[in-house]
Parts: sequence; C-alpha cells; structure tokens
Amino acid sequence: MIRVLFERASVTVASPSQAGMASSNKTPGTSRLVQIILPSGSGQAARFLFFALVLTLGAIAADQFFSPILHTTSPLWATAAFLLVWRRQEKPPSPSETPGSFSISKGRATAFVSLHIVLVAAARWLTPALQPLAGKVTFGGFLLAGVKLCVLIPTLLLLPLVEWKKVLRLYASEGIAALVVLITFFPRRALESIWPWYGQVLGQFVYSLSRLLVQGLGYIKDLAPTLTGPDLDVTIVQGCSGINGFELFDFLFSLVVVLDWNRLRKNRTLIAYFAGLLAMFLGNALRITVFVVLGNHGFAGSVMRFHISAGWIFFSAIFLAYLCLTYSWMLRGKNSSAESRSAA
Repeated sequence: MIRVLFERASVTVASPSQAGMASSNKTPGTSRLVQIILPSGSGQAARFLFFALVLTLGAIAADQFFSPILHTTSPLWATAAFLLVWRRQEKPPSPSETPGSFSISKGRATAFVSLHIVLVAAARWLTPALQPLAGKVTFGGFLLAGVKLCVLIPTLLLLPLVEWKKVLRLYASEGIAALVVLITFFPRRALESIWPWYGQVLGQFVYSLSRLLVQGLGYIKDLAPTLTGPDLDVTIVQGCSGINGFELFDFLFSLVVVLDWNRLRKNRTLIAYFAGLLAMFLGNALRITVFVVLGNHGFAGSVMRFHISAGWIFFSAIFLAYLCLTYSWMLRGKNSSAESRSAA
C-alpha cells in the first residue's frame, strides 16, 4: 500500500515547454486528490511539495498521538505555513537550473516511515526521564523542546539534498516564512525564560513614561517590579508581560499573510512582522502606563476592575492601527502584480 501511495505521488520536473504541454493534460504520476486541490498550472515541484508537506503534517500528528511527550504546536504550524506554496503558481525554472526529478522512491518512503517509528519508540522509552522537564524554563526544558522539533527530520529523507536545494530555490519565501513560524510562533516559553531581564526593561520603561504624568511615583526593583503611586501601586507581574498581545499579533498577522500571500512583498512583510513585535512591546508598555496614570488620578477602582478585558481591546486596537500603517507598504505595486501573473 505504501509503495502504491508514493508511486502515485512521484512527479518529474520537465523543461518549461514540456511543463506547458503537461498542464493541459492530467499528470499521470500525480494523485487525483492533489490534482483537485492544486490548479493544473501549478507546476510539478508544487505538486510534489504539497504532497510531502501534507504527509509531514500527518506523520507529526501521528507521532504526537502515539508519544504525547512530543506534543508541540510549533512544527505543525511551521509545516502549515509552508503549505502556502499551493496558493501560487510555480515559477518556471531559470535556464541555469538543470531540470530534476522530484520523486519519492520506495526506499526513501520506507526510511521516512521507519525514522518516525524510531522517534516515537525512543520518545516513549525516554518519557519517564523527559516528563519532569516538560514546561520547565531550564536547560533541560529547552533540550526537550529541541527534541520535539526532531519530528521534522524524516521529511528530509523524501528527496536527495540536491533536489531539496532546487525546491528551496523555487520556494525560498515560503521556507523563510515557515522558519519564522517555527522559531517565533507562540513565544510564551521564550518570554518566560527571559522574564527576569525583560521584566526590568518593561518596568523601567513604564516608570520613565508614567512619572512624567504622576507626581511622587516610585519604583521598586524586583522580579515583579512595582510602581508606587499616591493612589494606586501597580505591580508588573509576568502575566502583564504582553505575552497575550504577542500571541494575538501572531494570529492576526498570519491571517493577513495567508489571505494576501500572492500580493505581498515578501521582504517587506518579514520586516513588518518583526517591527510589529516591537510595536506590540511598546503598545503593552503604553497600556500599563495608562493604567498607572489613570489609577493615580481617581480611577483606581475602574483600573482594578477592567484592566484584563481592556488589555485585549487595547492590543486589538494597536494591531489594527499598525496594519493600517503598514498594509499598503507590504503590498506589491500594480506593475509587480502584472509581472508575477505573466511569469506564473
């Protein structure tokens, strides 16, 4: 069964003229499901990569089901991000690129499945030793997080390295997007690990802004810094670090990228993403500053009652303002869009 499945997913990249002829006919080596989802002009490399990524998603989900210690969302989200590849047509290979054969042999299919089985077996065997490290902000906790990312390694066996290089040359933007998601999506553990330093930076920044508007404001340096005011003392605990704001930004920004992937300038989008994280940090500092100022000017009760729900409204408003400022800058111009359509 495995042999039949992979033989049906075997595709070959032909020359541009051959690819044009193939686009009008059914590709004999491609599964019917991929033909339905992908347009006929998407290109053979796109079809292969789509199949490989769907296969990877299924294998990672199976790994986490049979070995819960491997559970993490980062590889799943990163693979899903790379699946953006099916939303655009493949660029024709440049004359300098030698056409290659993107096919999964029986041996590579067996190696892919076997390595996933080995990873699951090893993780189940090591679970008693790894379980105490789960969720810990320690070296062991980060080591376990690295082990969880190993579920992506078997995918490299589906093609020779030289063929993967050709795929990544065609889809470098999607690869970078997937890598960014893999590293930065859901930054809760990262912020928790740097909280002793990050908390002081946030506290000092809020104090510098707030004391301009609140007379007699004091600052107590601690793991959870406290701003002492005449009417209200505000302690910046780890829950006020802006983690929820960063996560909300990740979700909303990713939605924009998915919907407008073909229209975006990829380099500008990458810059806008990291600049947006900085904007969320500044927005979080401004949010706490507003609470400090209002709490020490007669609104202490309201601040204590509504500061959590107001935070979500504040973060959403910051994202919408940031998107309004950067959206048109990230988009391709009309000439660029016409050129990309003619090249596809």
